[in-house]
Amino acid sequence: MEQQQRGARSGLRRIDRITRRVGIALCWSHAIAIALTAAEAILRTAAGWWVISWVLTAALLLIWAVLRAAQKGLLRRAAGSEGREPDPCWPEEPPHYDRAA
Repeated sequence: MEQQQRGARSGLRRIDRITRRVGIALCWSHAIAIALTAAEAILRTAAGWWVISWVLTAALLLIWAVLRAAQKGLLRRAAGSEGREPDPCWPEEPPHYDRAA
């Protein structure tokens, strides 16, 4: 049991690190794409080199979305196996602040 939890934590740390790095790359790619598009509009060149940055941004967005979904699934599984109290924001559970004193 302990080995399983240790492996789950290691997997969660790994996917968290990868998701964070892809998110950072996504932000930079998006910023570069915007800057290149603005430069294209100002300089009015006929080159289409700025399109590559938008394709990269779209690809990184898809990769990040898949990684984030996997990360959330691992977090839910880890919370369920540890026997934690359910999240008050889940629709099935009434929020704690709604309870009468």
